[in-house]
Amino acid sequence: MKKTTKRPKVAIISLTSCEGCQFVMLDQGKKFLALLKNIDIREFRLLEDDPEKNEQYDICLVEGNPVTKDNIKLLQYMRKNSKYLIALGNCAALGGVWEIKNYQDKKKTIRQVYKKTKVENPDIKELDNFVKVDLTIPGCPIDGDEFMEIVWQLLKGRQPQITQNPVCDECQKNGYVCLLQKGQVCLGPITLGGCKAVCLKSKQACWGCRGLYEGAQNENLIKHLLKKFPKERVYHALEIFGLRDGFFQALNKDAVAAKPKAPIKKK
Repeated sequence: MKKTTKRPKVAIISLTSCEGCQFVMLDQGKKFLALLKNIDIREFRLLEDDPEKNEQYDICLVEGNPVTKDNIKLLQYMRKNSKYLIALGNCAALGGVWEIKNYQDKKKTIRQVYKKTKVENPDIKELDNFVKVDLTIPGCPIDGDEFMEIVWQLLKGRQPQITQNPVCDECQKNGYVCLLQKGQVCLGPITLGGCKAVCLKSKQACWGCRGLYEGAQNENLIKHLLKKFPKERVYHALEIFGLRDGFFQALNKDAVAAKPKAPIKKK
């Protein structure tokens, strides 16, 4: 008799999100079907309304943001019962577009939708504020080819590595017009590449949905932008996909690292 290889149990769950990253998976078509032959999907709402319940998962992919108490409870449960937890897409990794409200008068903003009804209105926080995240697949939405490559690497027992280059690399290699030079606020110089510069292809400036890449020259870009554009316009671009917090944290970290140490006084 042939020995049967136990397939890893995988959960794909949604918190508060548009579920666009999960549709990217389905758009992979035959590639995704080939992947399904090598894994045991136990949770995936887009495939089955009444998923199997399992106590332990090998891999859990989490799309969306933990906005509600139920979201947080589900996230913590999946972390407790998963060997490997992955933040899937911008909402999970950076807070998503709804993090914009963190920089506004939340009480005033919510009344534009809920005139009198009382609803919970928490600050938007990324997954890693609640649980340990083992890996992030960036993007809004994620890139399908990158997703497949990362998951296959995991199934082979390897630690996936995302090349740390800016979006500008892909933009220039493809011969797209540099919108920063054309007078637009573009975050391509500091944003992690891997998206094939799809926004620049459509002549839409990069707003940082994939987060910062390692080694990004944050201070250089912010100085350049603030010389040419109003502060409000620059900050708005940083806020659209939740990049603002991480940007200024990195900026402060770089400033501390660059600060010269005080000389040791001789006794």
